Amino acid sequence: MTRTVASLCFILLFAVVSASAQTTKPWTEWSRKDAEKTLNDSAWAQTQTETDTSQMTYSPTVTPTTASRREDSRVSEAGKTETGANKSPVSVKYRVRLLSAKPVRAAFARMVQLQQEKPNEALATQLQAFVNREFDEYIVVAVAVDSSDQKSSRVALQSLTMATPETLKDIAYLERKDGKRLVLMDYRAPGPDGMGAKFIFQRKLDGNLFLTPDSDNFRFVVEFNEKFKVAARYKVSAMTYEGKLEY
Repeated sequence: MTRTVASLCFILLFAVVSASAQTTKPWTEWSRKDAEKTLNDSAWAQTQTETDTSQMTYSPTVTPTTASRREDSRVSEAGKTETGANKSPVSVKYRVRLLSAKPVRAAFARMVQLQQEKPNEALATQLQAFVNREFDEYIVVAVAVDSSDQKSSRVALQSLTMATPETLKDIAYLERKDGKRLVLMDYRAPGPDGMGAKFIFQRKLDGNLFLTPDSDNFRFVVEFNEKFKVAARYKVSAMTYEGKLEY
């Protein structure tokens, strides 16, 4: 038991140290792992995974009789699989990121930078400007779809592509723990930048900032239908970057 507790403490300590290093190093020194963690699993980005098992087939216990039947059911064409073979469950990942938060933009910029074979000063200047951009009036939530199954991702992407501010106004919102909500102000469908769809909200509610360092938590919700609902929760106390609340 003592050894287990000690191991757990070490793991937790390592996680805290890694997160600290990630947010204190200049973004230009982040590793690919640092950038990916900020984009997919951090205080400013959540990954929601939905798994569809409806296409899986039942595989009974194999007996000599069923094995014989199974042998008879094999198709004759080369390269095709046995009738009744199991299919793997299909998973779709929704990456929900606070694009108006500086560390998320820094992570996107670093991923672009890491793809360059040699330093590009002009690009570096553009990326730094993108990272330093101020979002004094808006909160921007970016939603991207990631799946190895093209059919599943295509369905989700179609919903995001066909959406408009009007169709989303009643189904997309930011909500604080106290129940206060920000309604959608504007929307941008997924484009070639690879950041996904952008949901845009006013930064203030009734003349006051929607979030402050004293806020508890909030969530982003968009519900297209029963199969496509995104709900990501963020803890404000964990969203400090370079000494400032970033969202």
